[in-house]
Amino acid sequence: MKNVTIDCGGITTKQELHAHIAEMLRFPDWYGHNLDALMDCLTDLEDTTVTLTGRESVGFDAAGFWETFRDAEQENPRLTVIWQ
Repeated sequence: MKNVTIDCGGITTKQELHAHIAEMLRFPDWYGHNLDALMDCLTDLEDTTVTLTGRESVGFDAAGFWETFRDAEQENPRLTVIWQ
C-alpha cells in the first residue's frame, strides 16, 4: 500500500497544483496537466491512499480538482482519498 500526503496549501495556480500532484504521485511524463489527464492517472493508481491537506488555502477555485479526486475514488476501488 502506498500512502501519499499532498499538501496543497499556498498553491496559487492550476498549473502549480497539477505539477505538485503529478510530482507527489509520480505521474508519467505523458500527464497532460488537465482534469481529464488527472482522472486517467488517478484511476490507474493501484493500492494508493492519498491524503489531501491545505485545500482551504489554495489561491483559486479548485473545486474541479476535488471533484476529480472524488470521482476517481468511486471509479477506482484501489484508491482511497482522505480529506483533511
